[in-house]
Amino acid sequence: MSGRPDDLTPVRTAVRARDPISQAGVVAQLGADPGDGDPAGFRPVVVTGDDATADVLVIVGDTVDEWLLAQLDALAAAPGGAPRPVLVVGQLDDTAGLQAIEAGGLSMVRRAESTAPLLREVVRAAARGEARLPTDLLSSLLTRVGRAQRQVLAPRGLTILPLSPRQLAVLRMIAAGADTATIARDLSYSERSIKNIVHEITVQLGVRNRTQAVAHAIREGLI
Repeated sequence: MSGRPDDLTPVRTAVRARDPISQAGVVAQLGADPGDGDPAGFRPVVVTGDDATADVLVIVGDTVDEWLLAQLDALAAAPGGAPRPVLVVGQLDDTAGLQAIEAGGLSMVRRAESTAPLLREVVRAAARGEARLPTDLLSSLLTRVGRAQRQVLAPRGLTILPLSPRQLAVLRMIAAGADTATIARDLSYSERSIKNIVHEITVQLGVRNRTQAVAHAIREGLI
């Protein structure tokens, strides 16, 4: 479905919780009057009792425990067309957030912060394929990623990005129109080394040639 603000196609949303009281509370939030804080013109959220036809599945739990992770695992293993998950969790710290993300839960709301407008906006974002996390959790996770890059990956010549700095330098020169000899001279490598680097790039990006590699890198914002 389109994520444009002028697309008024309803976001079909199912709710799954371990207890009926939690389920009823989230269903009530999602079904509240859209006039209580929703931006005008945004897609309405409608609750459905059919998980199979839902665009989004809101999973409600006290913690990121075995039950909640099992729900995420089941969605990840489902054939194409499975609803995108949104987690509403009572206790959510860095460790729990990482566990949920690893299992495929990319959108989360703490139960104490879950107002009706916020929950509906997170549901809409999930339907568009976007992730939403509490600000403090996102900041902490990004800090961890940066620390892992500096302390673990970089000393080993690795990077969290799909391409290394050396590969990106070669790809930028290819995008600028430089040939193999020019790239080798400017970067102080042999032409054979440059050809090997180009081969590595095409394999890692899953493309057939340098032209496709440049197009892919531009599309993904790598260069």
